[in-house]
Amino acid sequence: MNRKILVLGALCGMALVGCNGFGSGEGRFAQVDNETVYNTDIDFAVMTSATGRADYDNIVKGVLTRSAVVSKALQEYPELGKNWESYSKNMEDRLLTLVYQRFYSMEKLTYSDADLKAFFDAHKADFADSTGKVEFIDVRGKVADRLLLEREAEKLKESGGDTAAFIGGFKQEMVRNTIKTVKEKFPVTVEKIVPPDPQGYYEKHKEEFKTAPAFEVYHVQMEDSAALAKLFKKPVDLEKFKAIAAKKSANKETAANGGYVGVVKEGYALPYGIGIINGLAEAFTGKPEGTLSPVLGSTRTPGRHVFYLVREIPPQVKPYDRVKADVENHMLGTGYLELPPDYVLISKNGAPLVTEKQILQIFEEEPGMPKTNNMRERIIRSLAECASFADEARAIGLDSSWEYRALVRQTRDNYIISHYDEMAQAKNALPEDSLKAYFEKNGNPVRPRLSYEESKTDLVDYIRFPENVLKRDYYFNYVINAKRAMDETRKQVFSNRIGVLRKARKERIEAEIWANAKVKVFKEGVSVEQPAAGAAAMQATADSLYKARSYEAAVEQWKKVRDFYPDNDTLFAKATLQIAQIQSEAEQYSFSEAEYNVFYKMWPDSPDAEKAMFSRGFILNENLHKDTLALQVLEEFQAKYPNSEMGKDVNWLIENIKSGGKLAEDLMKKIEAEE
Repeated sequence: MNRKILVLGALCGMALVGCNGFGSGEGRFAQVDNETVYNTDIDFAVMTSATGRADYDNIVKGVLTRSAVVSKALQEYPELGKNWESYSKNMEDRLLTLVYQRFYSMEKLTYSDADLKAFFDAHKADFADSTGKVEFIDVRGKVADRLLLEREAEKLKESGGDTAAFIGGFKQEMVRNTIKTVKEKFPVTVEKIVPPDPQGYYEKHKEEFKTAPAFEVYHVQMEDSAALAKLFKKPVDLEKFKAIAAKKSANKETAANGGYVGVVKEGYALPYGIGIINGLAEAFTGKPEGTLSPVLGSTRTPGRHVFYLVREIPPQVKPYDRVKADVENHMLGTGYLELPPDYVLISKNGAPLVTEKQILQIFEEEPGMPKTNNMRERIIRSLAECASFADEARAIGLDSSWEYRALVRQTRDNYIISHYDEMAQAKNALPEDSLKAYFEKNGNPVRPRLSYEESKTDLVDYIRFPENVLKRDYYFNYVINAKRAMDETRKQVFSNRIGVLRKARKERIEAEIWANAKVKVFKEGVSVEQPAAGAAAMQATADSLYKARSYEAAVEQWKKVRDFYPDNDTLFAKATLQIAQIQSEAEQYSFSEAEYNVFYKMWPDSPDAEKAMFSRGFILNENLHKDTLALQVLEEFQAKYPNSEMGKDVNWLIENIKSGGKLAEDLMKKIEAEE
């Protein structure tokens, strides 16, 4: 569950989501530093996990690790606890709605836990797996489905007997009925937003409320555009134009009046069946009386037209009384209309329920959300619906349910951890004036549409983007980057890699916190391992995987070392060389030679650079059969390391490539003859 739950919870329209769960009691599962983890916290994590009990150990570790991070966050920033207490009041209705919709309605189908547990106990064998084991927490949703099918057996038979379709249809019908019933039972009022001081807005934005450009015109209409253009090769006065219109125009209505159309506006349909003419404003704006338009087409008829300008009527500012409704709609339709913090947006029984202050707090908690009038309307609709569902949830006691309590605790942890991440990053932020100066000069290099405030995280990470990551990508993708300067690839590499690096940064901090946390487990039969964290521990893990010939896992662990410590040149170099060597052993030759190229290009003075260059040349020749590139690498080796102990081998490889492989063939024949 990500931070989005802090904003809209469930955007309150019931989703057909099934989960399993039955609380095993509020007893303590573990104590992690200053945080208590309850049995129901583990139950909740299990039932909302995609893997469920099959990944129980990792789920437990994840919950306890999060608790360790929360404890650390509150030690460093005690204000986070107070901030949550304040914000949690805004969350109550949304979380109750989520519990009602997801668990009580969609999973339990509104059956009580007692009814479901009784049915489960009576049919336990029906829900057991191949080993004969089953826990109610893992099958509650299936139990509810079975109970429904048995109680509605006649209806199921009438529907054709398709159980999945019957259950799906039942849930859809329940959604429709529940939404209607709950809103009627616990009504709330969404107040109409009346923009404050629309006349003041009008006075400041009069230019936006002008009449359209208008022109008084005559015209001649013909189907043959060439013939029409020929009539007006030379300028004509109004009398001549009227005479031509009366004689030649195909539009009988206007021809009877010398082609007179009247006053028309750009973008509006012209009378007498003419329709909309595009290009009038372009032809006549700022032009003198007597100007002839080019031949113009109509959206309504196949005819073509030439117009004669009598006079231009410039746009005029419309009086306020005429445009009051337009002004209000404009204020609500563009940007974000600022309202007083105490402005009531939703009321209940005549009393304020949601004000603008709460909406602003939601926007503040989710900075990536577009702050627009349209988004505010969506949030208001969601909160109004949640208010009704929350009252229904309270009426049936869901505010005392274990699911609700566990969800509140999980949401609290989400809130504290997300803000802890932000505050920890803010510690290492660049000076505000430097950051702003960079933005004013360069904008957001990777997401140019974002504002300065929205770009701060990107800017800090972009300016401090690890050079090791940039160089590694450049040399690894040497074929693609052959004709590009390294700095030209920076934006693309940043876009491709920053998500991974941010995730790794977060994981590294959490791993270090978890490794140093004081953990006491109260649940019998459960043990929790807290492996050592840090670079040394990660390297030891990678070495163990390699020795166990788990080559793929070892490579991933070394890549993780690079991601966790991208600015540590020594670690980055070691990880790169290890990856190249392991991939070679694993016969992943294309990846191996590219990593060897990275190594000796990035660390040419390393004692291992010589070996890396030789290994790359050998792989290119022997395994990938890219002899042209292999020859280039090996000759570069000769020039750079003329006294190398590997010199004889390099010379032989070069001669063999130049001979088209004849040296190798002769050697094999000699060996075979000796045998």
